[in-house]
Amino acid sequence: MINIVFCIKSKESFKRIVNTLKIDNNFELEDFTPNLETLQENAVIKDYDIAVVDEKLTWLDSALDLLNKKGVKIVLFKGDFKKTISDIYSKIPKDKNDLEKSHKENSPKNSLISFDKLHYIKKEAFSKNEESLLSKNTNPAYPVLENKLIITGSLSKGAGSTFLAINLAKAFTDLKIRTSVIEPPIDEPYLFYYLGIDKKLSIKCMQNSFYSYPHAIDSGSNILKNMETVIDNIIWIIPSAFENKIENWDYIKMLMLLDFSRKSPINIIDAGINYDHESIEPFISDADILLIAVNPLPIELSKNKDSIEKLIKLKKEGLPVEFIINYFSPAVSKKELSEYFKNIPLIYIPAVETRFIQECAYKNNIPINHPHISEKLFLPISEIIKNIIPLGILKETIKSQSFNEENMIYRLKEKITGFKSVFTSFKF
Repeated sequence: MINIVFCIKSKESFKRIVNTLKIDNNFELEDFTPNLETLQENAVIKDYDIAVVDEKLTWLDSALDLLNKKGVKIVLFKGDFKKTISDIYSKIPKDKNDLEKSHKENSPKNSLISFDKLHYIKKEAFSKNEESLLSKNTNPAYPVLENKLIITGSLSKGAGSTFLAINLAKAFTDLKIRTSVIEPPIDEPYLFYYLGIDKKLSIKCMQNSFYSYPHAIDSGSNILKNMETVIDNIIWIIPSAFENKIENWDYIKMLMLLDFSRKSPINIIDAGINYDHESIEPFISDADILLIAVNPLPIELSKNKDSIEKLIKLKKEGLPVEFIINYFSPAVSKKELSEYFKNIPLIYIPAVETRFIQECAYKNNIPINHPHISEKLFLPISEIIKNIIPLGILKETIKSQSFNEENMIYRLKEKITGFKSVFTSFKF
């Protein structure tokens, strides 16, 4: 447990911070500390990991001196609640032993162990506690992989953010790399219906068999662990369509939601047109890649000209923005698109016949599972993957796994020598 002491001038500010943190069971939260004498008395008998200290305290210097001598990590509160919460999470001890101890105290056996940004996956079957109530989990086994955060967005509705997120997630799981897809509860729930969860619940008559993490976080209730929904070997952390729409979703709630996806080294936030929402925008600078789906129709490009220019500016400033041209066909000029996007490299996803998309939708299948769609997506998805996973790890992952011939990554292994422009330095 992470023990936090609060030296806050205002009780209202103290309550606001505590009410945000109390949802996270990893924290032990101390009461309001009204003066230096109380802090001195408590510090003798208690070991604090983090102290939140108000910069407006009249006894600020004395408090800092005492806390520094005790080796307590300090978060200076300057009135910015979002930054304070973020700073608290950044101060969580990164020591391997501390995290392992905390993990053993709060997690069931055989769960995933995370040390700092690295996820270590045990090469053994997962416990029954980790099986979804809607489908069973598999036994992924792969080398150490640094945590990766991917955000998918769209310039306009229907441009393909969700299409990109779910197919990319399936490609990662085909590589036996555990992946979570997170749908922020900003718009109306989509994946709940797309995955057919509504039908599964109706057929099984199990009203409580789907756990909506976003609603649990929004309500401020205690969060249950190991309640993730696993379908197609992907962890889905999405809002329920059977509950009321969440009206006020912010950065702090999004931070908590993302924290429940940490069992996966790959985490994909499907932000859609809301990639610049107040709850998503702060994550962009920390993301490993921001994939923006673009509908190449001239009218869509014209409508989103300002957004495109802002994103191009962000990319030139160093943010990991990649433009994905969806619905690409011979009718679209690559030359004109290249000029429109200031000669920035683009990734093209070919247009897929509507009947194949509809077949998948009616069966609640992820499109990349369809052989005709998989052929179309092979090159662009491969291009995206090689920008996210280090080639050394990807190489070892492919070498160590056996794949079904219908699996997209099987074809990656079979055809890899023919795509040296996409993946380099591979020797099987």
